[in-house]
Amino acid sequence: MDFQKFIQNLDRKYTTVLTTAILTIAAAWFAKRAIKKSNEFTIPGLKDIPSPEGEYFYLGVQNWVFVGEPEVAHDIFTTKGSLTSGRPYVTYGYKFHGEGDRGIVFTDYGKSWKNTRTAALSILSPKSVDDLYHILDRETEFGVNLMLKDALAVQNKEGGIDPLAYTRLTAMNIILATVFGIQGSLSVQDPLYKRVLHNLEQNSAFISIGSDISAYFPVLSFLDVIFRKEKKMRDFVENDSKPLYRHLIQLARQSEQPSLVKELDSIKDSLNIDEQNMVALTRGVDTISLAMAWVFAILCHYPKWQKRMLDEVDLFIQNYGRLPLFTERQELPSMIAFIKETIRYRPSFLLGVPHKATEDIVYKDYLIPKGTLLIGSAHANNNDPHFFSEPEKFKPERYLNDAKSIYASSNGNVQSRELFTFGWGRRICPGIYMAESEMFNWMTRLFQKCTIEPALSSTGETNIPDIDDCIDFGSIVSPVPYKIRLVERNSVVIDE
Repeated sequence: MDFQKFIQNLDRKYTTVLTTAILTIAAAWFAKRAIKKSNEFTIPGLKDIPSPEGEYFYLGVQNWVFVGEPEVAHDIFTTKGSLTSGRPYVTYGYKFHGEGDRGIVFTDYGKSWKNTRTAALSILSPKSVDDLYHILDRETEFGVNLMLKDALAVQNKEGGIDPLAYTRLTAMNIILATVFGIQGSLSVQDPLYKRVLHNLEQNSAFISIGSDISAYFPVLSFLDVIFRKEKKMRDFVENDSKPLYRHLIQLARQSEQPSLVKELDSIKDSLNIDEQNMVALTRGVDTISLAMAWVFAILCHYPKWQKRMLDEVDLFIQNYGRLPLFTERQELPSMIAFIKETIRYRPSFLLGVPHKATEDIVYKDYLIPKGTLLIGSAHANNNDPHFFSEPEKFKPERYLNDAKSIYASSNGNVQSRELFTFGWGRRICPGIYMAESEMFNWMTRLFQKCTIEPALSSTGETNIPDIDDCIDFGSIVSPVPYKIRLVERNSVVIDE
C-alpha cells in the first residue's frame, strides 16, 4: 500500500489554494513596492521568526506552526495548554455557526467554552455513555438490521451496498435520541436523514480552509467580496441550519423522553448557555460514521483479522448468552486492536482544528509569538516511526492485549498514548469514548449476523475497496465510494 497516494490526493486541493494565495500575495507585494517606489519591502520582525526543518515551520504573513511529532505536540498543546488552547477567528465557524461564543469546536478558550464543554460531558463522559448504553444498543441494532435487510435485497442486482449511508443513519439517530430525545429516521431515504446529512456536508465545506482562505491569509480578503463568501454562509445558516435545529429543539421539548436539551433548560441560566451550544455535537455524526466506513473498507483487505473477530464474538455469546458490552472489551482483544489501528491508520481528519497561542511562548529557545496558529497533524503524529513500528502498514497486532480505552490513554502522558487522532490537551475531542463505544457496538452486532465481503462486478470479480485513496469533504476525509456484500452466517444463538 502506498500511503503517500492517499495524502497526495489531499495535497492537490490545498496546494492549489496555497499556490493561489502565494501568487496573490506576491502580486500585492510587488504592486505595493512599485507604488511606494522603494528598493526593498520587509515585514518587521520576519527575520526573528525561525523556520527550522522537521518539527515545525512557518507559512505566510500569519505565523503558522505545524506540529508533527508527538512529544513536541504534547509539550506545546498539553504542558503549555493554558497558553495554547485558544482558537483563531474563522468566518463560518466563529461568526455564523458559533455566533461568537457558542459551541465547543470554534469558540475561543474562556468561561463560555468551559461551560459548554462541561454540559457536553454530561452526555459524552465514559460514565454517561455507559449509562446510555441501552440507546446505543437499540439504535445500532436497528441500523445493522436495516443494513443487512437492504444488502440482501440487492445482493443479486447491484452487487452490494454503500455502508456509509447506514453508519451515518445510525450515528445521527443516536444523536437525535440522546441530545433531542426523539426518534430518528427509519431509512436512508427518510427526509429528515437527508436534511441532516446535507446540513453536515455543507458545514464541513464551509469550515474548510479552502472556503475561508481570507481568515488565514488576510491579504486575500478582497476575494470575499468577489465570491460573496459571507452572504453564502449567512444564507445557509439562516435558511438551513437554524430552521433545522429550531425544529429539532421544539420536538425535544415536546417529547416525553429525557434529553440533553431538557437538561440544559434546567441549568442554562447558571452556566449562561443555551441549547444552541449543543448543536456542535451533531458534527460527531460524520466523525464516527466515516471511521466505520474505513473499517468496512479495510476489512475487505484482511479476512484473517475478520475471522479472528468473528470467533471472539461467537465465543463470548457461547459463554454468556448475549452480546458483549463495551465495558467487557477485554474479552475481544482482536476487535479492540482492529478498531484502534483503523483510527490510527486512516483517521477521518488529517489536521486538527487550529489552536491559537494566547500569549508569547518559548519552546526550545524559539519564540512562538502571541496569535500564532498552532496546527497538530494527526497524520504525521500517527506515522511517527519513533512511536509506531512500520507506521505505513496496517498492523492491528501492535494493540493486542491492550484493552484500555482510547479515551483513557489519551489523558495520560505522551508515551502512554496509543494514537493521536483526537487532538491534544484541553481541546482534545470530548467524544472519544462515545466514538469507540459506537464502533464496538457496530462490529459486535454485525459480526454476530454476517460477514463483510467485497462487492462483485457483473462478471463475478471482486471489487476490493481502495484504501489508498480518499474523498476530501473539506474538514474530513472519506474512503472513495465503494460497495460491500453482507453474507449471512450461522451465528451462535443469543439467549432471549
